[in-house]
Amino acid sequence: MREKSDRIEDILPTELTSGAILRSGEYAWEPSTFPTALQQAPNLGYACLGGQFWFLLPDNSLYEPFWLEANSTDKSEEEAWLVFARRSCDEVLVAFKALVEKTDFDEEMCKFKTLEKPFRLMFNAYFVTERQFYSLGLHTIKSINEEIK
Repeated sequence: MREKSDRIEDILPTELTSGAILRSGEYAWEPSTFPTALQQAPNLGYACLGGQFWFLLPDNSLYEPFWLEANSTDKSEEEAWLVFARRSCDEVLVAFKALVEKTDFDEEMCKFKTLEKPFRLMFNAYFVTERQFYSLGLHTIKSINEEIK
């Protein structure tokens, strides 16, 4: 029997992956299906750290407009996991929807000199369980940043 792993690149539950592809250990969703994944995630124990858009070409090559990102804010030490999971997904959804509404993706495509149509617009997002979050050391980032100030 296979043991459950904490690695972020492991398979997400099928309830989260509807409309998604798995490419090199990373998930990306069609923009129309990503909001559903965000709605499902907290009920399955997942928070969303955020993500960015991809331009995926038919040959499976990829262009990443990394500046088009939607992220959640840090988890506070006293914040319960389920509260953070819901908040993180809500924050990513608001930022994601704003990007979809205001971004001219054809214009963004032109910033890559070699990118040509057709391409598939996808949103690459990172979902983690509480166990993965702590095993990745993400809980210490906020306290380290506060110590530096």
